[in-house]
Amino acid sequence: MSRSFIFVTIAAVLGLTACTSAPAQNATADRPAGTAATTITDQPKNVVNTDTRLGYGSLKLGMTLEDARATGLTDLTWDSDGDGACVGDDSVAISKRYGVVRITLPAEAKTSKGIGIGSTYAAVKKAYPTVSAFRAGWSASIAENAGYSFIGSSETDQFADTDKVVHIKLHTYNADCSMYLL
Repeated sequence: MSRSFIFVTIAAVLGLTACTSAPAQNATADRPAGTAATTITDQPKNVVNTDTRLGYGSLKLGMTLEDARATGLTDLTWDSDGDGACVGDDSVAISKRYGVVRITLPAEAKTSKGIGIGSTYAAVKKAYPTVSAFRAGWSASIAENAGYSFIGSSETDQFADTDKVVHIKLHTYNADCSMYLL
């Protein structure tokens, strides 16, 4: 073989190698001394904000009027029926100071312990052992500042185990609303 052929072959191989290989990056020059390279293989998860306040669906105790309206579960405004400090309707009462202070559960709703419209006082006592007689029904504390009012069907001040729940209200103990709104 001639020397020129060998020389041309070597030049061609070196030329192809230079054109097809990627230049090496100096990864250690981009990192502070003493740190290791990290490869991220998982994409970040979306952050989900959860509202853990007590409530019914997206309507929560303590929500402002604006937040409550944004749920689509009320159309109250500060011009709605109220007492100056609060506004309310059959579904909700909202205080300017404390936000949502009362939510009346819909007829088909049940508490987390299975009590709903038509449940007996005996069932309420079993589900909420600390329940006590209160106005036209029974009251059970479910958190430091919240409770249920189970409105009974009896026309008397004394309730029998067979009396039934006709309304359930979730409420806060902080409220500056007139009683007719609660």
